[in-house]
Amino acid sequence: MVKITAANTPQTVIFEGDMLPEKAAYLKHLGRDILFEHRRDKTDTEAFVSTLIHEGQHPDLIEFGGESVLIGPEKDPQPGTVRHLLRKILPYSPWKATARVVLFHNAQGIKDEAETALLKTLEEPMPNHYFFLSVQTAEMLKETIRSRAVITRFVPALNEGNLPLDPWLRFYYLAHARDFLSDFPDAAANLTSVSREVFDELCYASADFSALEKMLFIAPRKFMEKESVSVQTRALRFAVLPVLAALRDRVTGGMTPPIAPVVLSRIPVERALKAAALIEAYLRNLDVRIFGNRPLNQHAVFYSFFFRFFTLWADGS
Repeated sequence: MVKITAANTPQTVIFEGDMLPEKAAYLKHLGRDILFEHRRDKTDTEAFVSTLIHEGQHPDLIEFGGESVLIGPEKDPQPGTVRHLLRKILPYSPWKATARVVLFHNAQGIKDEAETALLKTLEEPMPNHYFFLSVQTAEMLKETIRSRAVITRFVPALNEGNLPLDPWLRFYYLAHARDFLSDFPDAAANLTSVSREVFDELCYASADFSALEKMLFIAPRKFMEKESVSVQTRALRFAVLPVLAALRDRVTGGMTPPIAPVVLSRIPVERALKAAALIEAYLRNLDVRIFGNRPLNQHAVFYSFFFRFFTLWADGS
């Protein structure tokens, strides 16, 4: 993967990866580098540009945060809406730089009308205008957005000395699930407890049906029942990660270091490969949006996957 820098940044980029503070900081840092390279006053130091951005005072770095990005009213759209961006900012030249950077820290939250309004801007951005869209996976965005952008992935640097000693927590850190751990610590602890218990009791046969169903679907839904569908989806993804990693370890056994906190040595490699493919398809389908920005029905997505997955699981005993 080519490293994106201020010198080679495409004008519209989707950054996949966990919604971590490190990711938001990385996007602002990249925006800083671009605005410093394009500064009008060459006496402006890098430290000065950084200070402006850190204090939210750089006029050419526009940030959209929060859960939702709305289109805004037709008349006098307020700051923080797409219409304000399109009518009050983009038609005018950047001020302190000859470039402008627009960050959508939660691009999944761009609502239908706002998304439609942005399409032409993203398809034909003005010279030296850069649009960064941060999202868990690109599939969370409509194809009309994805087709107009370069898609890359943010992977935070890990410090071996800062990794937890507990094998389960260490796995979640390595699997880039730290955002879920930090955002929902109680739910993450409960789901991890369920997973530990289930894996301790597995017999890799038909008797595992209810245990796996509980671990992969019933428990995540129970612990997150008061949350939004998008948050429930994050819990479902979190719950299936150890199984996917264990299947990966089984398929690549001896060729790459294991990463899962459990071992599935009794599943034949051929079936493990097929089961992993089913999980990856399941994760993609969890992110599919229809009829505007509505997600597919979680029950239907899970059980469509689970019955096919479990046949491979039980037959491998």
